[in-house]
Amino acid sequence: MLYPLSYRGLLSDSTMPDNSHVCSAPDSGTSIRMTPSRHQSAPAFEQITSQSRLDELCDAARDAGRIAIDTEFLWEKTYAPLICLAQLNVDGHVAIADPIEGIDLTPLASLVADPAVQVVMHAPHADLVAFALRHDVVPTNIFDTQLAAGFIGLSAGLSYERLVAEVAGARVQPSESFTDWSRRPLNARQLRYAGEDVEHLFTMTDAISDKLHALGRTSWAHEELSRRFEDPLRITTQPDQAWRKVSRRGKLGSVELAVLREAAAWRERTARRRDIPTSWVMKDPTIVEIARRKPVDARDLMRIRGIDQGLRHADQQELITAVARGCEDAITESTPSYPRSVRRRINVAKGLATALLRARCEGADMAPELVGTSSDVEELIAWVALGDQGKTDLATPALMQGWRQQFGTDLVDLVAGRISLALSDADPYLVIQPTEPGSDA
Repeated sequence: MLYPLSYRGLLSDSTMPDNSHVCSAPDSGTSIRMTPSRHQSAPAFEQITSQSRLDELCDAARDAGRIAIDTEFLWEKTYAPLICLAQLNVDGHVAIADPIEGIDLTPLASLVADPAVQVVMHAPHADLVAFALRHDVVPTNIFDTQLAAGFIGLSAGLSYERLVAEVAGARVQPSESFTDWSRRPLNARQLRYAGEDVEHLFTMTDAISDKLHALGRTSWAHEELSRRFEDPLRITTQPDQAWRKVSRRGKLGSVELAVLREAAAWRERTARRRDIPTSWVMKDPTIVEIARRKPVDARDLMRIRGIDQGLRHADQQELITAVARGCEDAITESTPSYPRSVRRRINVAKGLATALLRARCEGADMAPELVGTSSDVEELIAWVALGDQGKTDLATPALMQGWRQQFGTDLVDLVAGRISLALSDADPYLVIQPTEPGSDA
């Protein structure tokens, strides 16, 4: 767990301009600062000004069985996103909590981990990373409106603004993506934008859920939501898997890969402990060069290009130990190496298989990006091409698991030569035809 930073330490006198004034929230003796605006009225959203009020709202959400949450954060100078503002919607009541002004978000984080409470969010990965690392919670019942929309014929990558327009028929302010959310005071426009980020989430969730039920896809959506957001290994980077994210590692041998794994794990743990970006500890090209050269002592290490000459002695020793550990435990890339004949079959069949998958998705009002990626298609083709050996040596392809199987089955038939494709001038513009036994199709 990363302990919350001192939010007060982020603020300076320059963030408290003299033209700010103090407003008191209803039923509270605590005050918050707001900047007046000539053109904007104050938002109608409640600003939480006491810890007890946040507790009350979280208790109400637990009673209701659901809550909508969004956060505004910074993720430039820290390992974990720094939550600067948290917005919540409880039974249609929107409120904003400000941790920089001293509100402890622990009660809100506990709801994220409560399986009895549905937590409605939009594109929540970074928010969940923040809750996981700052509050040591594991998400258990997340409903992502962006992802769920992909199951009802919309893109699975729509922005909140576009999805609100599509599903709720409402308009929200354009993104404030360049706002420095750590600066205080926040003006009325910023507060209104923040509140709007949760204002329509229940309306969209209810509409999307109704459509999922009508299409018989409720279980599909929940299976995918669970897969993406309830596995802690998918939320935060595990140190022993950090090497897979190292860019430009090129062709490394089995020993070099093991050294890369250990060096990247050391960097990940160090960055997490100090709460700084991993690149501030050491950049990718330097980690790769360490893997290639396998330094045996601090002198060898410090000669490598890119090593900070101010690297602490303790860090040097830890890194040398990590390198030695990697040298004793060779590994191989997990990407399978296919025979040449299989690779050729993949190259020939991939275009047709991808076209069929897209046509099937379009016809079913499914976002293709949810069903399968290019690598998923390659994996399935190899699995079919290898026949019985593939079923023994390879894991079952993603396109043949769970709800995706009904899309993958057509691809299996295509690759196996049991069906063929022809273009048509009528929607869906692709005709699937069974091949005749003994034909060369």
